[in-house]
Amino acid sequence: MKRVIPYWERGGDWTNHGFFIKHVESKLPVEATEIPQTTLPCFTFLFLLEGEMLADINGEPCLCRGGQLLLIPANIPFSVHHYTDIVGYTGGFFLSALRDISYPFLTAGKPVMRTYWFDSATFIAQIMDRMVAAFARGDDGYLSRAFDLLLYSVPSPGEAKAHPVVNRFFELLFDRSQVLDSVSGYAERLNISPSYLNKLVRTQTRHSAMDWVEISRVNWAKSLLKDSDLSVGEVSVAVGVDDPSYFTRFFRKTTGMTPSEFRHRMVRNKKDGKQ
Repeated sequence: MKRVIPYWERGGDWTNHGFFIKHVESKLPVEATEIPQTTLPCFTFLFLLEGEMLADINGEPCLCRGGQLLLIPANIPFSVHHYTDIVGYTGGFFLSALRDISYPFLTAGKPVMRTYWFDSATFIAQIMDRMVAAFARGDDGYLSRAFDLLLYSVPSPGEAKAHPVVNRFFELLFDRSQVLDSVSGYAERLNISPSYLNKLVRTQTRHSAMDWVEISRVNWAKSLLKDSDLSVGEVSVAVGVDDPSYFTRFFRKTTGMTPSEFRHRMVRNKKDGKQ
């Protein structure tokens, strides 16, 4: 059996396992730099009971929310831009470990999303709880049967696609080679009105375009404060805020600390070995 070492568990040794699964829970927003781009040799999945996660999968934005299962094929690069208030399960598997590999989406080479209603989501969570226990005791036989049941519920590729304008908005929003824009600026670049952009984004994500601009802005600011020597004023400009005083107020309102306090905490955590 091949070896599964998910990049978020570099200290783990899953030799002799064709599967990996763990319970995940985080009630705090997490910045993109904590989950950088990676490419895994196995299929990767995320099932959320609560919260939301915005990922980039092979250059395409993908938003996963509570009640949804996201399946990412092997050898496709992905990263996470943002997640908050998540409760669910994540893991991976190799085709060689499955009992049945006839499902079309396994060979389509595209990510797949499945949305479950409340009762179904609860049932899937119960199965995954048992899968976590089976993984802990090394019961690959149970995991193989459970994955077969899980994959049976996944749709064929091409279902429930996001609106192309929303996809393009996320591509522009998380393009770190460009200074962050306003909602009006993104709407102009997409040749639609700001109100229509807000409507499209809210319909598909339950957040307005402005909400996502603010999420992107604070995550990008955290990354620059943590990993660069830019001053607070320079970080402010880089994330699209010309007034450093307003940027400080915005950052403190969102994170509970000023940019300088956040930077000092990151430096302290690094010295203490917490990063």
